Amino acid sequence: MIDRLRSTVGDTMGRLWAAVRSMSPRQLAFLAPIVVVAAVAGVLVLRTGDDSTVSTNDETPIARRRIVSTSKGVSGTSKKASAPSSVPEEVTSTTQAVAPVTDVEEVPIGTDSGDKAGPQLLPVLPPEPWPQGCCAPLTNLGFDSPEGAAGPAVAVKVSNAPEVDPHTNLHRADLIYELRAEDVSRFIAVYHSRAADVIGPIRSGRTADPPIIKSLGRPMLVFSGGNDYVMAMMEARETDGTLVRMLNRNAVGSFFRSDDRQQPHNFYGHRPGWIAARGAEALPPRRQTDFVGAGAGVNTVSGQPVKVSVDIGQSHSWWQWDDTSQMWLRFQHGRPHIDKDTGYQIGRTSVVILGTGYPPSPADDRSPEAASTGGGEAWVMTGRDYIHGTWSRANPDDTWHLTDDAGNPIALKSGPVYIGLTDVKPVIE
Repeated sequence: MIDRLRSTVGDTMGRLWAAVRSMSPRQLAFLAPIVVVAAVAGVLVLRTGDDSTVSTNDETPIARRRIVSTSKGVSGTSKKASAPSSVPEEVTSTTQAVAPVTDVEEVPIGTDSGDKAGPQLLPVLPPEPWPQGCCAPLTNLGFDSPEGAAGPAVAVKVSNAPEVDPHTNLHRADLIYELRAEDVSRFIAVYHSRAADVIGPIRSGRTADPPIIKSLGRPMLVFSGGNDYVMAMMEARETDGTLVRMLNRNAVGSFFRSDDRQQPHNFYGHRPGWIAARGAEALPPRRQTDFVGAGAGVNTVSGQPVKVSVDIGQSHSWWQWDDTSQMWLRFQHGRPHIDKDTGYQIGRTSVVILGTGYPPSPADDRSPEAASTGGGEAWVMTGRDYIHGTWSRANPDDTWHLTDDAGNPIALKSGPVYIGLTDVKPVIE
């Protein structure tokens, strides 16, 4: 709706300017106050935020600059909730199994916003090879991060508004969660085993974040801010040991705004600076899933598809199997989803899709909150295999338990993992 309003206002302002240029000085003097009011109103509409924005108290403005480093040198109308007088010890969405997800045909998915996506200026490259060896908790592979196994888990809230594609260093996250934020999705990208400097664009925190990442142990959570309820909740979650907050005020100089995108889609940060500032307060991650060869059994395979399409809110993406890299390659906005600075396409060894509900957040009822405890249907692609089953998670401290239709635990093949939380069944081909 905002985009249509922007277009209408833009066209109207253009026609108004053409009419003004043809007027006499006497006519201009009479109409000048009306023209000024119309122009100011138009500018305010054109500066309206994207569909993934609710009211937040983001950090103070950061100076703009170009991104000059990636990994080099690194081994409907609703009322807003007021801030709570006291934040519950743990904010979760549900503790019981959620209702079955709805078939794709019954859920209207908005048109793909490929026309908003940023330009792809680099050739598309296959996924970057991952370090071999053992045993990073989130991938069961080796390390190339300077901190090694002792390094902290760093979870970053990354925007997935069309305007931010392509991303920076999203492809190097060990574990990528995708969940709804209003109409479009956002990522929680968890970094541990890989070297990665600049990451982003970074967006605000939501009430769904702490319950999802608590099972990591005590990760650092990097986000741009939040409304009063969210900020109070994040402070409480740091106090109880769930997470370590990383905002601009925690590591001044380690965040910046790029000059090639408009606010709020241009907020980035340096992971080494975050770790230097508060890394000692966070912990290495716990294993979140079972891996083949790490104490898990044999999967009951349901098939070997070549493509899986995922809708999370109005964000549409799909994963295509690639025999060469032995990975699932990500596509969105009708094109490969690549890294902004290198052209590497995002690839995952395992694509895990969890059916869940999205009740309104207590912070703002326009903001849906992913139910990450309880259970539901699961569609698991790991390596070439597809396994259908269920997921369960008793509480936020618990890791993800995946079980196939025969009742056996599902074990993932070693490699980077994607977990999508959706209320729409994926299309598996």
